[in-house]
Amino acid sequence: MTEEVTDQSAPEEGLDVSRDSPLNGPGVAPDPAWFEQAADEPPYARHVLTTPLHLEAADESRTNSWAEWAGYTVAQVYTSIEQEYDALRTRAGLSDISPLTKIRLSGREVVTCLDRLLTRPVGDLESNQSVRAVLCDGHGHVITEGVLFRLGDEEFRLVLRSSHMDWLMQSALGFDVQLEDVSGTIAGLSLAGPMSDNVLALAGLEKPATLAKHHGAWVELGGMPVYLSRTGMMGGREYELWCDPADASIVWRRLLNVGQAVGLRPIGAAVRDIARLENGVALEDVDYQSAFTARDPSEALSPYDLCLGGCVDLDRTVFNGQSALRKIAASGSTNALVGFELDLADAAGVGPICNGDKQAGRITSHAWSPMLQCTIALGLVEASALGASDGFSIKTHAGENIPAKLTKRPFLGSS
Repeated sequence: MTEEVTDQSAPEEGLDVSRDSPLNGPGVAPDPAWFEQAADEPPYARHVLTTPLHLEAADESRTNSWAEWAGYTVAQVYTSIEQEYDALRTRAGLSDISPLTKIRLSGREVVTCLDRLLTRPVGDLESNQSVRAVLCDGHGHVITEGVLFRLGDEEFRLVLRSSHMDWLMQSALGFDVQLEDVSGTIAGLSLAGPMSDNVLALAGLEKPATLAKHHGAWVELGGMPVYLSRTGMMGGREYELWCDPADASIVWRRLLNVGQAVGLRPIGAAVRDIARLENGVALEDVDYQSAFTARDPSEALSPYDLCLGGCVDLDRTVFNGQSALRKIAASGSTNALVGFELDLADAAGVGPICNGDKQAGRITSHAWSPMLQCTIALGLVEASALGASDGFSIKTHAGENIPAKLTKRPFLGSS
């Protein structure tokens, strides 16, 4: 925000603007008018698409550093990457995940429809259980992947990083099923770190301690109904909280207030990206392109290329891409998305991945891991190079060859 704040009057009663560090300065309640669209402003002139937690994020931000996610503006860094990462890995971190696409699927034939669209069956999924969901086209190439929640016998929620609603609607034709994009009606928060259970207990929740991974439950937090799930992409102890957008600020503020006792901090997109890399998670439009957006058909990848073969069940009723995936499984994938550790502090100038003197692939994303004290990276390499005797190296833009250690995902061990 560039607008100077001149009104230093007391904040509204009931709004907690306390700070956990004298370096943060005095708390000033953000003026909602900063983010309101002028009455005479045409819709296409709006530059900031905000989440239900944008005012809270602006209030907590000490850097005014923002990132774009699915058209929304989210905090990139609140205080510093070092402070936020330390909180996430040693205590707890809270982040806004509202930009995720949320699609509700319901109806008498919803299970049959999902079995046709996904690479694994969902009939055995219990209520309040979730599973990794991969969707392919007829060539066995990944369109998108995310998390599927079963909320009832005939109700599911599919959570994705990007919307493919048109394709989903077309694919559901002929089934007695209703699809609805409910992204605007559900806000999302992520609470992660070894002290997450403590934060939730301080907020009055006892159920999280017994909530199994990939399961969810309805809880009440501060009088607000919240769907709490043991899901997330950052590894370790992680919860996601889904609530009405009107309740999101109250949930966020309550967690931060009670979490101060154990060192909870808000964390931005920069630290979330480091954490998901440490957890070995690949992102659509970052590490791979959807089959619909790949510039060349050869750039479209199968689940086996992305090391998601565990999400594919070939021995069942017909589903999208089944025949093509059977051929790939029999012949072997041509690519592999693998992890590398690099003895390189700044990987901004990295070039191709080499196997001996031959180019074997490319780095798709990388970050410095404070926990591992090295640069970690995901790289897409030719599968044939994995069995070669020559080691891997990264050629920098300066012409240097940096050794690259092939490493199992996730980088930080089981999560």
